[in-house]
Amino acid sequence: MRHVYTGKRKSLVLAIMMAGTALPLAAQETEIEEVVITGSLIRGTPLDAALPVEVFSAAELLETGSPTALDFAKTLTAGGPITGEAYYFGGSGNTGNVSFNLRGIGSDKTLTLFNGRRTPQNASIFPSSVTGRVEILKDGAAVTYGADATGGVVNFITEDSYQGFELSSSYKGGFDSDGDWNVSAKGGWDVGDSNLMVAAEWDHRSRLQTKERDFASLPYGVNPAPWSGLTNLAGWVPRASLPAEPGNTANSEWGTPLGLASDFTQSSCEAVGGVFVGAFTCNYGYIPFYNIVEENDIYRLFGQITTQMSDSMEFYARTAYSRVHTPEAYGSPSQPVVRGPAQTSGLTYQLYAPVSNPYVDEFVQRSGWANNPLSAITQGFTPITYRAFAHGGNDTFAGSGLHSTPNENEARYWHIATGLTGEFENQISYDFAITYNQVDLRSSAPDIMGGRLQNALYGFGGPNCDAQDQDPNRLGIQNPAQAGVGDCMYWNPFASNFASQPELGLANPSYDPNLQNPLELREWIFNDRYGETTSWNATVDLVFSGQTGIELPGGNIAWGAGLQYRDTKNRETNPDPIYNGATPCFWPEQRPLDPNDPEYNGCTPDGPGPFFFFGIDPPDSTKQDQRSAFGELNLPLLDDLVMTAAVRHEAFSGDLSATVYKVSGKYDLTDNLSFRGSYGTNYQAPGAGLSPGEVNNGVNSYTIAGGDWRGATTITATGIEPETATVWSTGAIWQSEGFDVSHSFQFILDYFSIETEDELGLLASANDIASSVFSIAPDGSGSVPTNRTALADCSHPLVGRVQFNGGVCNQGVTTANDFANITTEFGNGPGQTTNGFDVQARYSFPAFAGDMRLGLTLTKVEEFSFGETVLDGFQLDPGDDRLGTLNFATIAQAAPEWRANLNVNYGQGDHNFRFVLSYIDGVKDERYYNDDGSVNEAALVPGGFQPGTTTPFGPSYYGVDPGGWLSGDLHWVWDHEWASFSASVTNITDEAPPASRQEFGYDPRIGNPLGRVFEVGVRKTF
Repeated sequence: MRHVYTGKRKSLVLAIMMAGTALPLAAQETEIEEVVITGSLIRGTPLDAALPVEVFSAAELLETGSPTALDFAKTLTAGGPITGEAYYFGGSGNTGNVSFNLRGIGSDKTLTLFNGRRTPQNASIFPSSVTGRVEILKDGAAVTYGADATGGVVNFITEDSYQGFELSSSYKGGFDSDGDWNVSAKGGWDVGDSNLMVAAEWDHRSRLQTKERDFASLPYGVNPAPWSGLTNLAGWVPRASLPAEPGNTANSEWGTPLGLASDFTQSSCEAVGGVFVGAFTCNYGYIPFYNIVEENDIYRLFGQITTQMSDSMEFYARTAYSRVHTPEAYGSPSQPVVRGPAQTSGLTYQLYAPVSNPYVDEFVQRSGWANNPLSAITQGFTPITYRAFAHGGNDTFAGSGLHSTPNENEARYWHIATGLTGEFENQISYDFAITYNQVDLRSSAPDIMGGRLQNALYGFGGPNCDAQDQDPNRLGIQNPAQAGVGDCMYWNPFASNFASQPELGLANPSYDPNLQNPLELREWIFNDRYGETTSWNATVDLVFSGQTGIELPGGNIAWGAGLQYRDTKNRETNPDPIYNGATPCFWPEQRPLDPNDPEYNGCTPDGPGPFFFFGIDPPDSTKQDQRSAFGELNLPLLDDLVMTAAVRHEAFSGDLSATVYKVSGKYDLTDNLSFRGSYGTNYQAPGAGLSPGEVNNGVNSYTIAGGDWRGATTITATGIEPETATVWSTGAIWQSEGFDVSHSFQFILDYFSIETEDELGLLASANDIASSVFSIAPDGSGSVPTNRTALADCSHPLVGRVQFNGGVCNQGVTTANDFANITTEFGNGPGQTTNGFDVQARYSFPAFAGDMRLGLTLTKVEEFSFGETVLDGFQLDPGDDRLGTLNFATIAQAAPEWRANLNVNYGQGDHNFRFVLSYIDGVKDERYYNDDGSVNEAALVPGGFQPGTTTPFGPSYYGVDPGGWLSGDLHWVWDHEWASFSASVTNITDEAPPASRQEFGYDPRIGNPLGRVFEVGVRKTF
């Protein structure tokens, strides 16, 4: 809620009142018109110093270079890994969309507010030009704000009475791209008893390609993460005649295997930048086709009116609009086959090229299969694994100079809030508000339709091919007389169809310019997979507060009480019947059936859709309403001891409810030393978008399979309950003079503890299931390797959640190379526990002809543990402390032990200089450690042979234990009489982010890939 008391206070006095806030308001003699209280219902109460709140004023943000929402979120020492960078592998739609992650327990557990009102979880929507300050409550706040505030609250607060007109702009560059810039304008006018303020902003980020950063362009033997064995240089199995009646295994569908013919040699594989692994695997590095930073634009509009209706009533209305747009987010040239149009299950043998395909003959001659006596009875070829576009890129949809397939992502946000605040004649204050939020997400993620590609292999490709099927017993069009005739085209699946590896400038020795696939055919096999999701909610708040008239030794008991109603709806709109679930299988003659059904012909019960890699998305519409009542008492037990007690009951549709409470207090032992603490419960209810029993088909990067991306199916469990949490903190505050009466010193030490139970999320990650099933070391290996050679335990309790290539697990034979998909569940999973210390300190004093301010914020995490992971009655993980590890398979991701910011600020006259030193502790990659803490060297050995040799690769320790990241920034602000000018150099020493064995070579959720950056800005007020 947003609660205000008026009256001008000097900020030095305010800083003492706030005991426990950050440094921003330390020594400026500006006047404060009002104070917004984050974490309290009671209007008229000073900022509750019993709660740990950090405050960042607009002046402080300007002194630190006016950071973007992404930069700001990454620098918070109490924060954890966040979205917002161009991290395609964590969901390309997250680019530019920044969600805070206080305490590192997940962004869904940090509540974001705008002037005390709920907003979408994206800090990019808030206009920086009108932000008066940002308050961060580092404590559970469900009792005040309702669900989703377990980790804390971030409250963006606008100015209230701006007059004038301001233009500002900034540009940053020096990092091998066209640079980033910001342009903003705002105006404010007093009209009678009203104040009107409007603003418009535009932020632009330019593309930064991976080739511009060494850590993102490492050789396979150093960082094998962004390499895949699923490529367009495949091993092909020659087959005899097709069986008269197709069965549900590779041999019964495609015929007797006759041997192996490879589409490459070691030299031709390496000629296009590949790594030779074996006769049917030429690993390709896909990261050159991606970008570290994607082009991104954020547009913001804001309007606000405040009107003093009377001496005791104020009306306000605010509206904010934001558009976050990434026109092209580049991924792989095409996605690999993880499921296909064949009747056999899995990712192998999913396609068939008959010898009637005119491109087969060139392959037969080049591969040497023509010299095999069995070539005379060969009727077709099936690839072991396949990807239509890989080494050669894909210019079909790419922009100028790029060679891959882009997504488009757009998010539009609306926030409207209006209400009345005031006071009755009996001195009871009221706060009535109506808030409306709407989020429109629009995205595309192109993928290949397997049925179309198979038809093209048969000779029936292209948008204008209308040949009729003459054999209903076999999937796909069967009409030999019409194959390749007229508008019907053949697909060339072999190495002869691409000229080069364009990103590396490497010529393909197998290329034949007469054998390229035409543009029209390439376009036809793809589908945009375009979809829209609209989410909106309306909230009505009514809060009263006042004095009880009951006196305690410390003063009168104050109270606050209120009601809240919130209605939330979600609606998906996917207009394309190929994507929206109307096409649940690869072929029209298929329907989802159990494999044991006698009519089963290849489409599994989950209805995976017609795409090689991604799933379909049947549109749905869901809603949820919430009703809550809450109350708070402020108890001044003594002059130096104040306690607060609060309770909230919230009921949700679906017969879900939760009651939470919180007590907090502050004790002033002396004029200099105070103690504070809080204890409370929090909760998070299942979101409106959850549908029990819903099946979502996606993909996952599997450690046990060398990082390969394969299928992952998530089923939403029934009987989901609200997640609960216990949050408590205790701390001490010291504030005094320093070494001189003109000096000021403050030191704050807080201990925090958060324990969640029945956490909403995956009951077990698909990665953990795969690693548990494929847990047997092959002969000759002392430990379980992660290069796809680990053997399956076919009697494992979770083996039923694994979809094997061919549908069968053979003990001692089936390896991690032989699965296509893992199924897991979303529901009430294992909880998390985290605790540690926050330190805040500041020291200010006059120096020379100006003022010096020293500041420190530091967070030391003592524990970051996960509870027991149990699925289908099997214990996957007994639970352990994951502090200081990457936590690759978990939602919260990396958990650094230390994070700290040290700043030195000097102001003299119109000039201000600030130096900031930031540190983030390194994290070990737990994927490569044994249970006893030793390094699993077998897991560090990538498969394949060193270029030009038959020598295997050795272990690579890249990113296993990278160490921390220390960087320094320098900022200068000059308040000239004409305008305010600023200049910054961030990451002065051009430090690279810590190494991480991930696709980009670093962790985008924590690190910054830009290197040294120069920024200049100007701000003109009229």
